[in-house]
Amino acid sequence: MKRQHVSYFIILVLMTVVLLLTGCSKTSTDIDEYLNTGTALDTEAIDVMPVLDELPIYKDIMYRHTRKKMFLFEANSVVLVVEYDTQTYESEKKKLAEDFAISNLEARSDTTDDTSRPNDEFSHNSYILRVLEGNGSGYPKSFGMIGTSDELQRIAYLYFYDFDLDKIGEPDDKNRMSTFVESYFDYDF
Repeated sequence: MKRQHVSYFIILVLMTVVLLLTGCSKTSTDIDEYLNTGTALDTEAIDVMPVLDELPIYKDIMYRHTRKKMFLFEANSVVLVVEYDTQTYESEKKKLAEDFAISNLEARSDTTDDTSRPNDEFSHNSYILRVLEGNGSGYPKSFGMIGTSDELQRIAYLYFYDFDLDKIGEPDDKNRMSTFVESYFDYDF
């Protein structure tokens, strides 16, 4: 009987260690939580993410907040995808080019590690995504991206926050930003 208790205890400890090492993820699609998640993400993302009441008439809107925990570390990401008719999509896309500066982080990087700088523009499925400059605490810990899909007539607003993250991918991986989006945003672009 005593041996059985020890076995259960060992199994419990192993399961706990596995959960701590692999982490867990929580996702919400409740639009009422938009920029109201109770995390640091809310205040960091305010300059990138649009105000819902100020969006033009859209065909569809999708929201997803993902919180990934691993041990003591936590990463938060938010994505808002807005689908428009052709005329509104083209108009909003033009406004984005005027309102947001595309990142020029290579010129102001404090390190020589290539993974400290993002691919300023990259594709992911039908989207062209751009890393934005001048928002949040700074890449890679906190930054915004905007993506457009001419094929789907959608604009995607993304924001990522992880105070402990020091780099994204490896320097020779040309797809590191696309892989990053796939891993952290838990949204099927």
